[in-house]
Amino acid sequence: MSGESQIRALLAVRVEACQVKDVDRLLELYAPDVVYFDVVPPMRFAGLDELRGNFVRWFAEYDGPIALETREPVVAAGGEVAFAHMLHRDSGRRRNGLQTSIWVRSSLGFRRTGQGWLITHEHVSVPIDPATLQAWFPPGDEPI
Repeated sequence: MSGESQIRALLAVRVEACQVKDVDRLLELYAPDVVYFDVVPPMRFAGLDELRGNFVRWFAEYDGPIALETREPVVAAGGEVAFAHMLHRDSGRRRNGLQTSIWVRSSLGFRRTGQGWLITHEHVSVPIDPATLQAWFPPGDEPI
């Protein structure tokens, strides 16, 4: 299996773990020294303990499973490092009863280790409207 195929398989496991909110399975995909930039404060999470807390927080926002749709995935894999970027739609029923759907951009860096590929860096972002400095969300169900 090529490096690109292995990364795509890892990304599929990542989506599955998020959908069922399996923190332990999800964290197995990350390097111990991971750095994760998110759209929520404090914006930077370093190491597995901080990342665990961020995932627990995210999963707790949902009443039930999270629908996570991936669009436009691009993967480039070399001998020891790889990179991927994609769009994700995160949707589901929130604990407050609202049904929500949000598109985010996601970029990931990977390193090949004795355990296989691990995520060493992830960056999740939402665009802003420069006129209002407010988060911008695409209208409808399609990313623009």
